[in-house]
Amino acid sequence: MKTKQQIIDDGRSAERLLEDTDLSRFLEEIERECWGDFKLSDPDDSSGREATYMKLRGIELVRQSLRAMKDNASIAIKAK
Repeated sequence: MKTKQQIIDDGRSAERLLEDTDLSRFLEEIERECWGDFKLSDPDDSSGREATYMKLRGIELVRQSLRAMKDNASIAIKAK
């Protein structure tokens, strides 16, 4: 279990990553590539389409996790 200070530190790091324009740009590029792969994929290529979906889902999970860490830090700071 994380200490309150670890939660706050993680939240600050997550906020920095969420605001990092390079990281945002890289994630957006990966998303565009995935959508391009999906559009060009054969409709019968279910394994390829599933792999593309998992990449897209992974990007979204990274963003969600970072937002959750940032929110948890805000809550921990208010509880001090």
